[in-house]
Amino acid sequence: MKQAESDAEYPAASMRSWVWTALKWLLFGLVVVFVGKRGHELWRQDEVSQIDVHFGWLVSAGCVYLVGWLPSIWFWRRLLLSVGGDVSFRDTARAYCCGHLGKYVPGKAMALIIRAALMKDRGVRPAAAALTAAYETLAMMSVGLAVAVALSPLILTESQWQSLPISVRQLRDAPVLISVAVVAVALGLMPLLSRLFTKVAVAMMPPDVPNGKPIRSVRIKTQLLLTGSLAFVVVWACRGLSLGLTVHAISADVLNLRDWPVWMGAVSLATAVGFFVVFAPGGIGVREGLLIEMLQNQPLMGQQQTVAAAVLLRVVWFAAEIVAAGVLYYLIVPSNGRSEQTEPAD
Repeated sequence: MKQAESDAEYPAASMRSWVWTALKWLLFGLVVVFVGKRGHELWRQDEVSQIDVHFGWLVSAGCVYLVGWLPSIWFWRRLLLSVGGDVSFRDTARAYCCGHLGKYVPGKAMALIIRAALMKDRGVRPAAAALTAAYETLAMMSVGLAVAVALSPLILTESQWQSLPISVRQLRDAPVLISVAVVAVALGLMPLLSRLFTKVAVAMMPPDVPNGKPIRSVRIKTQLLLTGSLAFVVVWACRGLSLGLTVHAISADVLNLRDWPVWMGAVSLATAVGFFVVFAPGGIGVREGLLIEMLQNQPLMGQQQTVAAAVLLRVVWFAAEIVAAGVLYYLIVPSNGRSEQTEPAD
């Protein structure tokens, strides 16, 4: 009787999984179509003209983006050490950079699986690697949202502010107060966030992490999360500068670093929201759509330049991720001297 009930559950579970997968792809397709249509409309609003692309600035944008990974790699290694792992910085960087390519697989779990697999022979249990990777990602994206809120007076347009409640609109005239409030709230909630991120990270654990079970007793110290949050501000500053260099690559204007906070806020909001929209692999479509809306009203930027900048930023970051993953995967020898190749069976 129990066996029959169990067999009956499998088709139902399979059907739910199929429906959810189809729904995610449908939503993803709708977002891509909507953003593509919006970009096409904005492009046609300007007179059709040729956009000159200066590839040297794009290369600089990619390099700055990769430099911005260093604080995240440092924080992830600290997390690994805190759960008993013994891994070098270069091995951590290798797994981190290769894992970035997994975010383009629907579901967002593949990035964790790749990191865990590459840490298998580095003195770190795959379960611990996946758990800490999930924690690092959640912390970084949450800091990104906090940065975006703090810089919201710079990145939101007049119409966007008018759509918000009156109590929120009044804060527009006190941008410093918004930043102070964000920092104060974040500091006050840090212990709670530390426990929350741990629980969510456990829930994010991929079911097929090799050679290990989820480590449900792990607790990440609040002090470590606070230190990591400061490091992540540097991450988002680098990503903002990368956006600015990309914009400059298609603009004849002199690079104005006074716009850095605007770039930082825009890229923080677009990337973090793209991450939390689970049906969009790598935030494709979502990030570009938000960037277009936030950049189109910036001074000295035409509609065509806005669309081109959003698309080029995706291309630049993706190219940088492929180069970094390829170089680190094939050229860095594991510091413990062990090979990743499996020994032939007897």
